[in-house]
Amino acid sequence: MILTTGRPGRTLLAMVVGIAVFSIPAASRAQGLGLEEDETQVESEAARRFRELTDPDAQADREKDTLKPPFEFYRTQVAPFDVLTYVKPNHWVALTQELQANNFDYRGQLRTAPVPLRDMPRAVDFRRDVRLPEGEPMRLSWTAFLPESYKSLEISLVRPGALRPDDATEAPLLPLQTHQMLVVILGKDPMAFDPWKRYQAVIPATTDPEDQQLIERRSYYRLVIPQDPDEVNLSAHPLTWTTISHLIWDNYDPNSLNVGQQRAIVDWLHWGGQLIITGGPNSSIPALADVESFLAPYLPGELSGETITLTEEDLLDLSADYPPPVWQDVLESNRVIDYSGFLPTQEPTRYGDPVPIDLPPDRPLVLTGLSPIAGDVSWITDARGRRFGLERRVGRGRILMLTFDPKEAAFQRWRGNDTFVRRVVLRRPEDRWDPTNATDTSMLGGPELSWYRLLARDLDPAQPPSEGNRVVMAPYGMTSSVDPLDELPGAPVASWLDSARLPALARDTLLKASGIEVPGAPFVLRVMVAYIVALVPLNWFVCRFVLRRRELAWVVVPLLALGFAGAVERAAAIDTGYDRACDEIDLLELQAEYPRAHLSRFSVLYSTGREDFSIGFPGDPTALALPMNARLTIRGEQTTQSSWQATPGPQLLDFRVEPRSLAMFRSEQLVDLPGGITLQGTAEGPREIVNGSGLELRDAVLVDVGVEPGGRNRFSTIGAIPAGGVVTLPGPEASFSEYTGPDPAEEAGEGPHWADLSGFLGPLASYNWGRPEDAGELRLVAWSDGPMPGQELRPGVDRHRGVTLVVAHLRYGPPPSPHSRSYTSYEPKPVDQLRQAR
Repeated sequence: MILTTGRPGRTLLAMVVGIAVFSIPAASRAQGLGLEEDETQVESEAARRFRELTDPDAQADREKDTLKPPFEFYRTQVAPFDVLTYVKPNHWVALTQELQANNFDYRGQLRTAPVPLRDMPRAVDFRRDVRLPEGEPMRLSWTAFLPESYKSLEISLVRPGALRPDDATEAPLLPLQTHQMLVVILGKDPMAFDPWKRYQAVIPATTDPEDQQLIERRSYYRLVIPQDPDEVNLSAHPLTWTTISHLIWDNYDPNSLNVGQQRAIVDWLHWGGQLIITGGPNSSIPALADVESFLAPYLPGELSGETITLTEEDLLDLSADYPPPVWQDVLESNRVIDYSGFLPTQEPTRYGDPVPIDLPPDRPLVLTGLSPIAGDVSWITDARGRRFGLERRVGRGRILMLTFDPKEAAFQRWRGNDTFVRRVVLRRPEDRWDPTNATDTSMLGGPELSWYRLLARDLDPAQPPSEGNRVVMAPYGMTSSVDPLDELPGAPVASWLDSARLPALARDTLLKASGIEVPGAPFVLRVMVAYIVALVPLNWFVCRFVLRRRELAWVVVPLLALGFAGAVERAAAIDTGYDRACDEIDLLELQAEYPRAHLSRFSVLYSTGREDFSIGFPGDPTALALPMNARLTIRGEQTTQSSWQATPGPQLLDFRVEPRSLAMFRSEQLVDLPGGITLQGTAEGPREIVNGSGLELRDAVLVDVGVEPGGRNRFSTIGAIPAGGVVTLPGPEASFSEYTGPDPAEEAGEGPHWADLSGFLGPLASYNWGRPEDAGELRLVAWSDGPMPGQELRPGVDRHRGVTLVVAHLRYGPPPSPHSRSYTSYEPKPVDQLRQAR
């Protein structure tokens, strides 16, 4: 008998045979890999499709998947926060988007909506390339910049060249005030630091501690407590750390951080970050001091192997040094306060009587013994020399190692801990409010709350425009339309502002050096008036009375328009001898004995035709770039859009330069150098400067900051220092107290002839911020011919000129003492009085 099957039967038989055929090689491969004990067979693509067609459960799962949207957007994060998306205007941030493609693999871009830049007709969207495997949740990070406070930011998925996005989400944003800084907690139990949020160390004394809305706006610091201590949202991009002032390291494994995060911490430290490492029985000091640790070269000490046990009696000296603060509203409601402990030269401040640290007899405080591993360290001690901390400078910043655990219950109960945290841990200056004035609402500004500085941004930072505080004129004077408690300090720290002093100097110098004067509004107005006069009255008069044919006026109109167009083109044209050119002024800032440098570029582009440039930084993921306000715009000018692409390589795309016009952009990056510029020798013997930067330094001057009367700087001329060269410093007799830049007579013949550098070298050498952490600074100011490498322009330019300004911070003084007048106006009372009060 011959069995026959219809067409559907043959199809089914073929699929069954196919399953058998495809399953044999899979089993053979499994045996070849030593997996023969695993009886699970590898399902082929044909078998999977057959199962989906015949298995009801598989069909139901497939139908369920088809009901899902193509893309699912989950959480949007702003580092270092997990949930709250706080953004400070004029700072770069690290955005992270969690999302998933459900129905297919996706390749495209993740980008923000265009963000208008301040005071110029340009907008920038911030994007990165994405690859989303089907059904796999992804976390994607990239950098973005917001010049103003926004309530939300649109983030979309789009394919290159597409007219519409494939999907989008709206990320809510919260404003971080200009003066507010972040304190990040790294630890296994970060919630133990939650009581610090209510300390006067992080909230101005003039703020009502019960008014949460006011605290939100006026607080000095915002504690960042991770939800999951094992997965902290720290950015690997060092230039997105500008809003972080302190990092609390509490029993945290350094290996939990990736290499990028570790390098970002070290960079942040050298430019002013403050790292506090807690002690105690479970301290992470042994792991950090290990030779393999990324922080080991910078620590002030290591475990000595000994421990010290202190009782409540032993801690009376510490209690006497740090009395609890008093809030302004409490001071007003209860004016009975003993001012006998205040310095006679100071007005009474708002401290109460010292209170002892309440230690149970059976639970003494255990101090971890530390031994210094560097010579430039300072101890935190009480009046009897008991050691509660060891610290040292790291570049501009510092590392403090506490010898005890600040999470101890006794310290959490101690009301003087508020003052200890402010003066020792945060090293925050004392509030300057007047306790006798109930209406005083004064606050500290950003530069007093953070040591972090980037010279290119902070040489003389401009005040950012106010958003919300309006001043109105009254008949008899000026009054504020907002409550005094809503007025906030506007002094910024590390803000990206084109109106700051150094960008403004670079803009003026580059525009002058270009030799190109772009016609401004007066020129356009004169041309328009002349054209209208020639078009109407003059044209009609000539045709009516000279040619005696009025109808010819219509014929003259197009000829007149073409003639004026040619005349304007010739009047505005400049024969430069090249089609495209770029001039740039770079600032290279180095920290003591550190081979990485912060590089800021200020560049101007010129083109004879309309060009869209791309500015790339191959191989440097730390680079950032934005259009810069050249102050050449005309009211009503059309807004042009550019794109900042973070990955796969950072680059500013579609940067438009109009015909025969100028356009400016600025960029920053952290670059690796062959070595640093270091100071060798001691104060007693001869001192030398070693130039390991790989640059030939010219017109170098040594600046001893704040040693002259009145806090002025003292200068010593060094001259030229070749790359790899060693120069002996001159004696004190060769120094002087006034400096305005290099001698023009000596500078002639060396160049650069196209740019006047005296306007830069003078301010870079003369500035003195006057902060306690700046005391003892010694820096070198010089310049090097030519721009720094690493920036790529497409299309290329016919002429590229540049000069690099160099500022090397050779030395900083020790960390300022928490007992200095900047941090306290309180004179400790004798311990006997505190003992009697018990």
